[in-house]
Amino acid sequence: MSPIQGKIRPLPRDRVIRILKKNGYVQVKHVKGRHLKMKKYDGGKCMATTMVSHCPTIVPHAIRCIIRQTGKPEHEFY
Repeated sequence: MSPIQGKIRPLPRDRVIRILKKNGYVQVKHVKGRHLKMKKYDGGKCMATTMVSHCPTIVPHAIRCIIRQTGKPEHEFY
């Protein structure tokens, strides 16, 4: 159920969090402000991504940034 490559649609925040968890990310507990930070340790390297936590929907631009921060190709992210 992945979107057509190059065309990203808004996704619910909970779905983006589930996708990140499926890819090995865990939620950072102590974050100040209104953002949600998730980290993944991969071979001694820490990869992190941040998203707005108060919006129910993540906009396409933010999803594209999250995909870029994870280092995965778009078709593997979903």
